[in-house]
Amino acid sequence: MNEAEIVETDSGDVPRREGWYVLNAKKARWQHDQHFGANLNFQGDVHFGQVGVNLGVLEPGQPACLYHAEGDQEGFLVLSGQCLLVVEGAERLLEPWDYFHCPAETAHVLVGAGTGPCLVLALGARREGSA
Repeated sequence: MNEAEIVETDSGDVPRREGWYVLNAKKARWQHDQHFGANLNFQGDVHFGQVGVNLGVLEPGQPACLYHAEGDQEGFLVLSGQCLLVVEGAERLLEPWDYFHCPAETAHVLVGAGTGPCLVLALGARREGSA
């Protein structure tokens, strides 16, 4: 397998073409959404077909997404800050190094909490043909 090219753009570094690569999260192209925070999926031209990997930054009161359930397993590790986990109608405050294991079909959402931003690493299995 060849090394993929990392291209510098005005909005951050982006991997191009198939292959292995090292991408620095601070220099990468982040997506920003006024409702759902900042997100980095580490993908470029090539979609990750087996495992999704994302970093998300949430401000207090900002949800990562809508309350939902996925058809595939997910996992969330809080790296810094605090967030409120709403899972199957229950609420839990998550802090750094708390890990939320989310089996398929489990309704959930993470919402920024505390006094500053929250950084969350999200991992998810992908079935063939899923986004």
